[in-house]
Amino acid sequence: MKKLEIRKVENQSLLERCMKIRNQVFTLEKGVSKEIEVDENDCLNERCNHFLIQYEEKDIGTIRCLHTPENTIRIQRFCFLKAYRGMGFGKTVMAYLENYYKNEGVTEIEMDAKYEVFSFYEKCGYRKISDVFIEADIEHVKMRKEI
Repeated sequence: MKKLEIRKVENQSLLERCMKIRNQVFTLEKGVSKEIEVDENDCLNERCNHFLIQYEEKDIGTIRCLHTPENTIRIQRFCFLKAYRGMGFGKTVMAYLENYYKNEGVTEIEMDAKYEVFSFYEKCGYRKISDVFIEADIEHVKMRKEI
């Protein structure tokens, strides 16, 4: 059986591998400028967790989770390399994160989801809590789920 692994990033080397995937997806493929895509949360600290997603030992995706003062996690920068999209990995990652953070005492997860994929998050139990807005020249909606 082929194995999906979700690894919490705990060293600079793994973080750089996440950043390489994000550069490929957001900057090169989607045209988001590096000045917008990379910010002060792209480091190893207690405020933000990064996860590297691997399939058959290949780096295929990443996600960033920002802790808020309200004990909520904000999902950010969730992406997969193009060849690994549509394979059901997204639902697995979301379920993993919900369980991970529930065990940490977090009660809610929220995100600014790209409008084109908000139905994916609805299928994962998230609800839309805003009208469409533009971020990085892309339509988004705020979404939230109690866990």
